[in-house]
Amino acid sequence: MPPEPPSRSRRWCDPATTAAVTALLALFWWLAVSASLEHSHTSDELPHITSGYAYDRFGDFRMQPENGNLPQRLFGLPALVSHVRFPLDPSLWEHSTYWLIGWDFFYSLNNPTDWLVLCARALNALFGVALGLFIFAVARAWHGRTGGLLALAFYAFAPNFLEHSALATSDMTATFFLTLAPWLFWRHLGRRDLRSGLLAGLVSGLTLVAKFNGILLAPIYALLVVGDAWSRSTAPGGTRWRRLAGSFGLAVGQAAIAIAVVWAFYDFRFSARGPGTPPLASFAWSWPEMFALIGWKRHLIQAALDWKFLPEAWLYGFTNVLAGAAMRPEFFAGELSLHGWWQYFPAIFLLKTPLGMLGALLLALIAGLAGFRRLSPADRRARWQRACPLVVGAGVVWIVALTSNLNIGDRHILAVYPILFIAIGGLATRRWLAVAAGALVLVEVQATLAVRPHYLAAFNALGGGPARAYRLFADSALDWGQDLPALRSWLAAERRPGEHFYLGYFSSAWPPHYGVRPDQFLPADNYIVQTPATWYDYEPGLYCISATLLDEVYSRYRGPWTAPYERRYRELQAFRSEFAQGREPNAFIVYNRLRFSRLCKYLQSRPPDGDAGHSILIFRLTAAELHTALEAPVTGGYPVRER
Repeated sequence: MPPEPPSRSRRWCDPATTAAVTALLALFWWLAVSASLEHSHTSDELPHITSGYAYDRFGDFRMQPENGNLPQRLFGLPALVSHVRFPLDPSLWEHSTYWLIGWDFFYSLNNPTDWLVLCARALNALFGVALGLFIFAVARAWHGRTGGLLALAFYAFAPNFLEHSALATSDMTATFFLTLAPWLFWRHLGRRDLRSGLLAGLVSGLTLVAKFNGILLAPIYALLVVGDAWSRSTAPGGTRWRRLAGSFGLAVGQAAIAIAVVWAFYDFRFSARGPGTPPLASFAWSWPEMFALIGWKRHLIQAALDWKFLPEAWLYGFTNVLAGAAMRPEFFAGELSLHGWWQYFPAIFLLKTPLGMLGALLLALIAGLAGFRRLSPADRRARWQRACPLVVGAGVVWIVALTSNLNIGDRHILAVYPILFIAIGGLATRRWLAVAAGALVLVEVQATLAVRPHYLAAFNALGGGPARAYRLFADSALDWGQDLPALRSWLAAERRPGEHFYLGYFSSAWPPHYGVRPDQFLPADNYIVQTPATWYDYEPGLYCISATLLDEVYSRYRGPWTAPYERRYRELQAFRSEFAQGREPNAFIVYNRLRFSRLCKYLQSRPPDGDAGHSILIFRLTAAELHTALEAPVTGGYPVRER
């Protein structure tokens, strides 16, 4: 049986425990931020930091409003105090072309880009520290001091949280608030006082501006209102219904406070355009294009726009997220799809959770089921009441993930983990379980330090480990463009004198900024600055290709190599002499993409000769292999399949 909670007369945390918690949280922050020093900025960090600066400096919210206003404003602060230069080209601002604006901000104006990215990451890691403190506090209240420390230890060395805490993106902020908000709302339903209501409403509003998955608070709160009436009211009939009605009224009050917080983050202004900034002709993705993808929900959003119920930029961002999730190119275990797989998140949970933690979860489940059978009905009710907000919150996140079309990384299920860390803390209530859990912590620590600094590639042995992860996952699950420094180091150690070097890279980062200068860039749709459309041959040498490009997630010629692809490829081959003389540049662009797609089809059937951070695959190709790849029929045991 778990120990009774400490009495009010005892100190909440003794000096030794305080020191241990502080040390673990400081170590977590350092492990995260110091590892990020060895990463190039990921694809999404460029627009996050750029947009945040525009929000802070100009009060203009047109740039990337589909991500959280709160974290982006935070990430813009280092640039704000550094007195940086910012591109003000009206032609780019007019249509919110924030990718090009961000590229100029990072690379064209002599700004301290690496310092700005590092500061933004260090600030974001504070949300990871705050989440760890919450996990410890709840686990200590449930399982005692040792249980709290055990839960925190598993969290502090979890590679997925270390990775996303030290990226200037909105996922960690959203995870923290999506965990805290249901907890505070549940407490407010129990206390029913003004103070707890204001605090819960404030955090609810912060959740809505942390990321647009904050809208999940609506079903979470609805379930908590029902759970409150069922579990906290023992009187029959009318009393329970009256409590349900009262709780619904409290939820409406929470919504009103949260909406006020949202307006505050958008300067209490409906228009996305800031005062004195260039005119806004259209957002990057037009309203009609988005409305065409979201079905009946467009009527609700149009009504909100007409009535100015919420700021224009918030409504645009929410619509953008709905439209983007309706149909998105994705890769999983050798298949490509536009609509996802229900198996995706169970698989990525099993393969990205360290084996030490999986073992601890299994022990906690067995011990919990055995102990639950011995509890009285009153004790079971009490257990449910304390766990209800975390269980319901994690459950809603999990169910939505299973039904979502957005299968691009485990960052979308991070909010499922806090209740699991806390549950592991229960192993501290019995000595032999505590000893086993301590050993499993060491297993997790060893695995995390072994993959450091490449936390994003931390896949356990069930899926073949980091080296084989590219066969299962892509995009932000593995390859977010973070490994240019690792590629630079690999080339310095392994590239032979005079050896040709070709690079196909997936990200918004500019490789030469990180000391990576290929002889040629292989074609990719994600390049912000397009490389010259001039002829070049594929020569024997090094072909370094990001996993997302190798798996052809966003390729125009994704899937199997079809007869129409082959026919068009052969037709354009006849113009090689024209391409070599600089004629027919548009036709060469098509040919170059087909040629690269054909190469990828071949490389999918053979293992790489090396990798950089496990996300950039490196192939040393001979003249014979290139001839096979570009001239022979495409065969092999690992063709990517279109679903």
